[in-house]
Amino acid sequence: MKTNVRRKQSTRHKGPRGGTTTVTKSGMVKKNLWIPLDEAEALRDKAYNERRSEADIIREGLRAVLASGVAVAESKTAKAGS
Repeated sequence: MKTNVRRKQSTRHKGPRGGTTTVTKSGMVKKNLWIPLDEAEALRDKAYNERRSEADIIREGLRAVLASGVAVAESKTAKAGS
């Protein structure tokens, strides 16, 4: 018996370095983010307390930084690697 499987629809776009980027139908792109444990715990707590997703809080912060046009200080992790 054949079952109908609904597949995610996505499109391929050319990235800035020449590679391809998969963009979902809703316009989303997957990114992986590594953050220090203390920040991850604070993010989880904030999301729980505000009844929001962690992704929603990250997107809000990203929009605020990009809209401000002000450079943000390097993270502790980036400085340690220098």
